[in-house]
Amino acid sequence: MEEYTKTVNNMGYFLNMLKEEFGNLKVNEIYSTKLGGRSVEILEVLMDKGRFLAMFQSEEKKGGVYLWSLIITSAKNTRTIRGMDRMDSMKMRIKDNIKSIIEGIEE
Repeated sequence: MEEYTKTVNNMGYFLNMLKEEFGNLKVNEIYSTKLGGRSVEILEVLMDKGRFLAMFQSEEKKGGVYLWSLIITSAKNTRTIRGMDRMDSMKMRIKDNIKSIIEGIEE
């Protein structure tokens, strides 16, 4: 399995991760930029029963630890999560929260 564009700080990391982990979603990039060492991506995610917007920010710190945040907004709710994690635990937290938003939309 591809390592999602190799590192979190590459542009398109979050977009690629969503496409790979959730192949049934249509993901459109709205905006992406690099602000110093921080990557910012804003995506629109479409599914059969609705859509949500997601903004992901990440910045690599020392020792492979990332300072990151994710804001997910749908018609029914908004989630804001953030942390300072290694890549594997960050991916797990992001996937769990995306799954929860999808389940909420599908209800």
